[in-house]
Amino acid sequence: MINRTRCLAFAVTFILLLGVVSACSGGDSSGTSPPTEAPDLASIQLEDVLTNGKPTLAEFGWRECDPCKRMKPVLEELAVEYGDRLNVVIVEVYEHMDLARQYNIMTIPTQIVFDRNGTEVIRHIGYWDKGRIVDQMKELKIL
Repeated sequence: MINRTRCLAFAVTFILLLGVVSACSGGDSSGTSPPTEAPDLASIQLEDVLTNGKPTLAEFGWRECDPCKRMKPVLEELAVEYGDRLNVVIVEVYEHMDLARQYNIMTIPTQIVFDRNGTEVIRHIGYWDKGRIVDQMKELKIL
């Protein structure tokens, strides 16, 4: 049962993330390898996601950061469970220093929640429990 659930979760994640990547790139997604995580987006693409009418949870981190590694499964679960009404993206700060400067990222991981209009409404630094993320987003009527 666990393997079947994991396979289903992976399939749903793949479909959702493929749609986000395709929407952001504007290109055809045929022939691409399946994404296994929330997408890492370039500056212009992050701005596109912030203005697509859905709230966004963006984590600014680095793939070698231990707390960032712990956050990755949480972000993937959120993408699966709320992908129809929430963008979930991971921004690698060392690849996108312009975004780190623009959003004044001083510590990683930093999660920023943007409302439907792309306005920052929540900022959290460090590991953030999934339940608390969902509770705060529901409290602010983001989810």
